[in-house]
Amino acid sequence: MSHTASGSDGFDRILQARLRRRQILRAAIGAGMLVPGLGTLLAACGGGSEEPTSPAGGDGGQASATTPSPSGSPDSSDGGGEGKRGGIARIVTTANPASWDLTKSTWATWQGISYMYDRLLTFNEAEELQPGLAVSWEFSDDGLEYLLNLREGVTFHDGEPFNAEAVKFNIQRHIDQPDSAFYATYEPVDRVEVIDEHTVKIVLKEIEVFFPYTGLAQWGALQLSPKAYGETGETYSEHPVGTGPFKFESYEPGSSIKFVRNDDYWGGAPLLDGIEVRIIPESSVQLIEMEAGTVDYIQAQAKDVELLQSKGMVIESTITPGAQFISLNVSKEPTSELAVRKAIALAIDRDTIIDEVLFGYAEKSRAGVNSQSPFYHDDIPMIEYDPERAGAILDEAGWVMGSNGIRQRDGKPLFVNILSAEYTNWGLLNQIIQEQLKVIGIDSQIQTLEWNAYLDQWRENQGDWHVTFHSQGSITAASAPIQASWAPSNFWTITQIDDATTPELQELAERLEAINQDILSNPDPEARKALAREAQMLFQENQLTVWLWHAATISAIQPRLKGYWFSHAGRVLELDKAWIEE
Repeated sequence: MSHTASGSDGFDRILQARLRRRQILRAAIGAGMLVPGLGTLLAACGGGSEEPTSPAGGDGGQASATTPSPSGSPDSSDGGGEGKRGGIARIVTTANPASWDLTKSTWATWQGISYMYDRLLTFNEAEELQPGLAVSWEFSDDGLEYLLNLREGVTFHDGEPFNAEAVKFNIQRHIDQPDSAFYATYEPVDRVEVIDEHTVKIVLKEIEVFFPYTGLAQWGALQLSPKAYGETGETYSEHPVGTGPFKFESYEPGSSIKFVRNDDYWGGAPLLDGIEVRIIPESSVQLIEMEAGTVDYIQAQAKDVELLQSKGMVIESTITPGAQFISLNVSKEPTSELAVRKAIALAIDRDTIIDEVLFGYAEKSRAGVNSQSPFYHDDIPMIEYDPERAGAILDEAGWVMGSNGIRQRDGKPLFVNILSAEYTNWGLLNQIIQEQLKVIGIDSQIQTLEWNAYLDQWRENQGDWHVTFHSQGSITAASAPIQASWAPSNFWTITQIDDATTPELQELAERLEAINQDILSNPDPEARKALAREAQMLFQENQLTVWLWHAATISAIQPRLKGYWFSHAGRVLELDKAWIEE
């Protein structure tokens, strides 16, 4: 073994790539911003007059840059004062947890349950690995062995010791569940060896250059109590147990999750008495609760920033790795047809949506990665709004415009089902997509589902859906050749190409997966960048998805909440050092 590290230098020798510091922005929106009606936007995009009940936005921002705090320490929100013990912090998430053991992972899930868990390693805003439950680590020269020295004196909330056996159990539980969100992450693991109580060795079957991030510092690396998991089985969600700063108290689906302070936390007992996670899907209700002072934190929409600032709220906006896009179901007609997919891409007026709905708070996506990514290629052509070209492509493919404004071929109308979720502004964005598709002669209907039901239908390719607005956030830019689940083998794969039946799409899926495996195993960062470009070009040439933009996350915080900090590129509020100042 070699390359001992208590920071990230061991991994740097393997990955050989460093990122520029991710910007954290504090929003500074000038006065005079008006909230556009949906009818105004749709008219600007080519049709429609329906007025919205809740205009969307809040996915990014024009702001002034500030320097982030290191992960694991409070930021300047402490106001320079001394922390006070007591109080309940009430934060908002948008959906029930998809799982309590992270066998399914979503941002809403992590925001809801992360307070009771710790991971083996963490990383700061510069994407440098930091100690977590492992205090130091060694990586072998060939990148196949990882020796972790674990933190001593850590106990789970049920009193059981955290040790090497627990690490082995938590990795093995994902390997034993092929349907786990992190099965692909840990499937390359050949074995986990318990060296002694506080030393564990992880041996891979093949090199996976991103494993230090994905396997040791990502959500799958959270540690839950083997005893609690084994004893409760399918009812684990009723009594989840971790090592984190807060302990589970209760859960009422659709309402709230409550946590209490862990007085025995290895990082020091939190000052807060507890946390209440309120589950509120509707952004309008979140805003009302924030104005009333009944919650301390929401992820805000851009249209509401000026109002929230006028009420004295602290506003923080963070540029995050991730992508917003239209997921196209390439396994079902008519979106299995390349001409239809290309026409859909050309029909979407991203500039107008970014300006009118997102208030300019986004970067238009070129190829699925933002411009700060090490995998960004500025020579890849940008697909721009061109409804006339979209119409010509459909004409050439035999989809002829009918007298009713809907295209037909062989007597069959060009129709797509749009799948939508009860999640922040997704409904509005799918309405905009629907209106813009109608301009080029594509008919559609929207089906809206509860968040977790939507995820099941989208991922499992259930029902006859073709199009959906979707958003995915990468944990780090360093491990995301495309900032979404682009590979056919990914748990949340975004194209459904793994279910395609046409020979050309099956061949394309095989090529994409081969590129994915090459990227995961290639220690040369320049070679990985070239492979990423090939994957990005294949996505674009075959229009496997419609890349829209890369958004920021806007957070609104009550001024009484002090000492908080953000993890996961500014998307998750951390409260282990926080307090309430009345």
